[in-house]
Formats: sequence, C-alpha cells, structure tokens
Amino acid sequence: MTDEASLLACAAYVDLNLIRAAMAETLEQSDHTSVQKRIEAMKSESPSEDKPDAFLAPLSIDEQLDPVGPCASDSGKRCSDKGFLPISLVDYLKLLDWTARQVAPGKRGATPSAAPPILVRLGLEQATWCELVKDFRKLFCSIAGRPESVDSMRCHRTHRRYHLRRRARELLTLPD
Repeated sequence: MTDEASLLACAAYVDLNLIRAAMAETLEQSDHTSVQKRIEAMKSESPSEDKPDAFLAPLSIDEQLDPVGPCASDSGKRCSDKGFLPISLVDYLKLLDWTARQVAPGKRGATPSAAPPILVRLGLEQATWCELVKDFRKLFCSIAGRPESVDSMRCHRTHRRYHLRRRARELLTLPD
C-alpha cells in the first residue's frame, strides 16, 4: 500500500469479508476476524496482555508521536507495537458498519446525509469508497494506491513501473 486511503480500503475489505459472503450479518458476528477480536477486546475488562486482540498490531497510529519505521513488539505476542491507520478504533468501527450497510444489498439502515469525516479527510466520495471496498481485488493487482504514488514506484525485482488498472486510476485521481 502506498497511501492511507488504500490501506484503509484494504483493511475494510478484509474485515467485511464474512459479511459480504453472507456468513455474518454484523461485525460482532464475523468469526475469526481482526475486527471481531478488536470489538471483544473493547468489551473486555482483562489486562491488555490477556485481551482477545493482544496478538494484533494496534490499529491507531499517532503520526506526530510514533517513530518512523518498524517498531518490533516487546511482548513477543505480535510483530509490531505500532499502529497502521491514522484513525481511532471507534471511528474505524463506525466506518466499517456504515460501509457494510452501503455496499451489501438488503441491509437495514439509512444512508447518512453526509460522508463520514474520514472519507472527507481522505478525499473520497461515498460512492468511490464503496466501490473501492466492494471491488478491491478487481481494482488492484500487486500494489494499491493513488496514481501519483504508484506511478513513482518501481518493482524491486524487475525495476518496472507498477500497473494500476484504469478504473482504480479513475477512482483515485485527485481533482485539479
């Protein structure tokens, strides 16, 4: 992933998989997913090392305070103690719930009158966000990101430019 919008869309795509496959109706019912573990940990009163999500890297990153680069875990229970998205867990859960209702036909709930704040911050419209999450696997091959990021990168092995599918390029091109 080359940018926050792509990383957020990928995380949502993975966390919504069971809902999309009609194997669960809600995030809480999505067995064996990281979002379910994070929800269980929020409800848990046990110490942090015994929480159901103790093996997961934290979700939230503090771009002002967290060090740049990898941050190996001291606990040995997970690879990293560093978050990966500039969004709180509560905001991420709200976005996932909203997205599940938007993309899945027949889901209960009303479309909010305004886009969630994270979408505004990432420069994505509601329809664009829904298409990115719904078709993530179709839109991206070996790399995901905005065209300006992807176009500046080369494959480490072949040194060729990465290919960005036309529809992904259309969805993620920032207006002038």
